[in-house]
Amino acid sequence: MINPFNPMELMKTIKLKLFLLTLALAGSLQPLAALCGTTIDAVNRYAWGENIGWLNAVADTNNGAVIGDYTCSGYIYSANVGWINLGSGSPTNGIRYQNLSAGDFGVNNDGLGNLTGYAWAANIGWITFEQTYGQPKVNLLTGELSGYVWSANCGWISLSNAVASVQTDTLFPGPLAPNGLPVPWLLTYFGTTNVNANADPTGKGNTIGQDYIAGTDPNNVNSVFRIIFESFTGGGSGAELTWNSEPTRLYYILENTNLIKGTWQDAGLGSGLGLIAPTAGSTTSEIFADQKAPAKFHKVQAVLPLQ
Repeated sequence: MINPFNPMELMKTIKLKLFLLTLALAGSLQPLAALCGTTIDAVNRYAWGENIGWLNAVADTNNGAVIGDYTCSGYIYSANVGWINLGSGSPTNGIRYQNLSAGDFGVNNDGLGNLTGYAWAANIGWITFEQTYGQPKVNLLTGELSGYVWSANCGWISLSNAVASVQTDTLFPGPLAPNGLPVPWLLTYFGTTNVNANADPTGKGNTIGQDYIAGTDPNNVNSVFRIIFESFTGGGSGAELTWNSEPTRLYYILENTNLIKGTWQDAGLGSGLGLIAPTAGSTTSEIFADQKAPAKFHKVQAVLPLQ
């Protein structure tokens, strides 16, 4: 039993509870990437088609491919077939391409990195992105593209191989509303951009802006980001945390020796744990080792992939 008159025991108990229960949501929206000439890495930019050779996803740098959270746009260039357009850039519904008209076509990202839809090249026609055979995908942790896309006129095009691959350095969030949140995300959950980012419509304790960063549903009181299980070894040298996670987000476990001030740093011995990808299902667990002294506070932080 804890002796409440022993300051050292009381402090250990407080630190222990904070270690188990502290969870950090970003308190304010982080700056979001702006649309630029391309999101593709300057080095890892090449796809390969057996019948058309190399394709350059950076193109002329001003008009290269833009890989987004919801849609793709911009161009890939091939010396043998010319420009390949990844999307019209303006979905009719403001969220994703419907691929039903010349003014509303392109490649969509489902949020998990799976790419579907149609690109267009004047010299070879439509190029299909689908998840049955080619399974083109963006790795949300590394930004590397994988899989194949199909052209009826020139066959399969590989987005990665043993020699080269296409990699996006960022994911474009889409146009931003006046409140700083992406328009596609707001339209998905509210059907309008006239939303107060600091509001909490469900009363669950998270603002709409915090729900966006955590990847949780701002209209669902049960959609929350929190630690749900904890375990640690004697002396605090090792620990396990489990939290509610979303497949569209990545995570850090951070530590600090002071809950109020000081710098939160990546937890774990050596260089730290780094970005943690969510596991399948609705929760993610991480086991890590740490020094037992000095005593530390820990928290889990959600971050948007590639931003």
